[in-house]
Amino acid sequence: MEDNNLVKNNLHKIFHKSGEYISYSMIKGSSPNIIFLHGLMSDMNGTKALAIENFAKKNKQGYIRFDCRGHGQSSGTFPNYGIDDWAADAELILNELTTGPQIIIGSSMGGWSMLLIALKQMNRIGGLIGIAAAPDFTHYNTWRKLKQKHKFELNSKGYIELPSDYQDSPYIISKTLLDSGEKNLLLNKPINLECPIRLLHGLDDKDVSIEKSLKLMKYIKSPDLTLTIVKDTDHQFSSNQNIEIIIDKIKELSQIIKQKSL
Repeated sequence: MEDNNLVKNNLHKIFHKSGEYISYSMIKGSSPNIIFLHGLMSDMNGTKALAIENFAKKNKQGYIRFDCRGHGQSSGTFPNYGIDDWAADAELILNELTTGPQIIIGSSMGGWSMLLIALKQMNRIGGLIGIAAAPDFTHYNTWRKLKQKHKFELNSKGYIELPSDYQDSPYIISKTLLDSGEKNLLLNKPINLECPIRLLHGLDDKDVSIEKSLKLMKYIKSPDLTLTIVKDTDHQFSSNQNIEIIIDKIKELSQIIKQKSL
């Protein structure tokens, strides 16, 4: 039985076999459906996720946004999960709630999950949009930059708390996250994908270097791959101009998918 507060807010639950659940919001509409994957310690109520929902409502296009386990209104405690768990959350949404080709949008960490899912279920993916996509960030952006005292604390305590530029609560890095990251590295081999892919990155992003998207351009082997670099834009990628760019990419991929189905 669903939580009445969730239903009232157009939120629902879907359960893993373990009993853990994912809270999600779903708009039924025309194909191709859109799925939004949020970033680390974010949730499905961010500016981008809600702006895409408004677009989907106006255009009567299917759309799903959800909270990964350990985030938002989904079950679990953040330090207990890693990238493979969050990719599994997205895969559960994909398999149980959708049919046909999907447009998957991955923001930051969500961009890593996006690529992992696409590699596993290529036949279900109509197109990808990576917004400051951050595969392998645990390896290149986190562990290498940690001070020795933080590494010691991480190994003894299981997690550390670092200051965040975006919220009052601390930024949590867990050993579970780092270990799962090492098992799911992507930027050490070709990423063979067949669908159209649109990468977006802010020139002023201080959290995920633009070098990450340039590396993705090198490693992703897709016949239709572009990178859009946006001036005066940071990691949030959520200004009105940024949202317009995201919406334009959704329209572009939707048209490509529809043409393929004719």
